[in-house]
Amino acid sequence: MNLAVIGLQWGDEGKGKAINYLAPEYEVVVRYQGGHNAGHTIYHKGEKIILHLLPSGIFSPSTVSVIGNGVVVNPVKLTEEIKGVEKFGVNCNNLVLSSTAPLILPEHQQLDVVFENSRYIEIGTTRRGIGPAYEDLTGRRAVFTGDLFDKDRFYNKIKPLNEYYNKLIRTFNGKEIELESYIDEYIEYGKFLKEFTKNSIYLLNGFLKQGKKILFEGAQGVLLDINFGTFPFVTSSNPTVGGMFTGTGLPHKSLDTITGISKAYTTRVGGGPFPSELKGDTGEYLRKQGNEYGSTTGRPRRVGWLDLVALKYAVMVNGVDDIFLTKLDVLDELEEIEMVTGYQTDGDISTIFEPDHIYLDNVTPVLKKFRGWRSDTSGIKVYKDLPEEAKEYIRFIEEFSEIPVRAVSVGVSSEQTIKNCKE
Repeated sequence: MNLAVIGLQWGDEGKGKAINYLAPEYEVVVRYQGGHNAGHTIYHKGEKIILHLLPSGIFSPSTVSVIGNGVVVNPVKLTEEIKGVEKFGVNCNNLVLSSTAPLILPEHQQLDVVFENSRYIEIGTTRRGIGPAYEDLTGRRAVFTGDLFDKDRFYNKIKPLNEYYNKLIRTFNGKEIELESYIDEYIEYGKFLKEFTKNSIYLLNGFLKQGKKILFEGAQGVLLDINFGTFPFVTSSNPTVGGMFTGTGLPHKSLDTITGISKAYTTRVGGGPFPSELKGDTGEYLRKQGNEYGSTTGRPRRVGWLDLVALKYAVMVNGVDDIFLTKLDVLDELEEIEMVTGYQTDGDISTIFEPDHIYLDNVTPVLKKFRGWRSDTSGIKVYKDLPEEAKEYIRFIEEFSEIPVRAVSVGVSSEQTIKNCKE
């Protein structure tokens, strides 16, 4: 059974832990979108490791880890990341990089800075060149991983682009990028990455034909999707299930099950609407207890109650089969916990999630209160041992979303996972 793991919120849901936990059951793990703006935190042999481009399955020695054609790749950062995990004893022999993954160039990073500084509205991007690289793909200007392996080919493709980029950069009074300042460096990184690079589309379809079990790993979350998220406060790709097919070249028949990852509360990094946001003492408590600081940027995450209206929307647009609930233990000491069950505006209550930032900025969340369980869940191994109040909280999530919770995380390590959420 092939499985897709999708974030159901604004990213940072704990996909890295979930995938690392699930990966040993699969023969192939493929990352299908995003770039090094994503950050998946893994605890490997007691060490905290943050992955930005490598699939989380890289820690499973029997698993083939694939960076698909839908991922935008900074060759410098990918090389550093491969060498970084190898220092922890991780063997990357089973890593595959798509030859048609678009490259992030230094010009993209500079354009990201000048665009963000000049926007009419602050988005809060990571300024790592992700958006401009995807814009080049849509604009039919992209340069790909496979172009790195021939210096003349690479130079001839980049030279006219460099002139084009610098005209844009000058328009915004940014610092121009000289082609000669990085071309040799990129070619050198290309030499290192060549051994990992393959035609991933044929490779993955071959695995599918052989009946290998495939796990699909997305970055960010549904509410940041360029088409279905809270536009314009979104990422530049499709973390939703549709991005899985365009980002791998696999057909829809390759997917059997979709698991959605959700925190037991909600967080968001950067600008954009957040109806359940907590700005007082409770929000600060959750931020500290949950260590809610961006794994990529280090920025403090905004924190709020679990928004079931947004969650059910994310479930709907992806056809999610079940939920992997993370960070339940962060709520352990609260006397009272709340969830959003509707949005009130002009006296009316709606359970429709409109991904319109003006609308969401002006709704009042309708909150349902739950008694806290006031006990430590971090050592619990089986569902029946959870406090009754915690089980009531989980059951309500299932009732509202109309799908089951398949697993619950009660700590950072893979062992702190309650697998079967049935009595």
